[in-house]
Amino acid sequence: MKKIIMFTLLISFICSLIYAKKKNNSDETRVTVTFLVMMDKNANANISAALKSQNGILESKIDTNKQEVVITFDGAKNTVSNLQKMFKDAGYTANALEVGCFGSPEGCLNATHPIPNSMP
Repeated sequence: MKKIIMFTLLISFICSLIYAKKKNNSDETRVTVTFLVMMDKNANANISAALKSQNGILESKIDTNKQEVVITFDGAKNTVSNLQKMFKDAGYTANALEVGCFGSPEGCLNATHPIPNSMP
């Protein structure tokens, strides 16, 4: 009986590891980038329409007061530079800030990674 219980626990543990690995793999391509965008009064509608034509967009938030657009997308289906081109084609200037663009095949555009001071 003990062997059956141990075997069942082992199988459950292995299944949970496999599930966690699959879940992590799906999140690895999730990329979030904040764009600073020079917006006009039609920006919300224009940018929303442009985003609908893009592949892999998971979430987007347009804040006209802050003049920023936060986009979460699948890094396997889209890129930061492609989204910048989308803004340009829609008639807007957009600069990407480094937020969470690790996982994007091209990395983080316009990103600065300060090197920490190693001096004591």
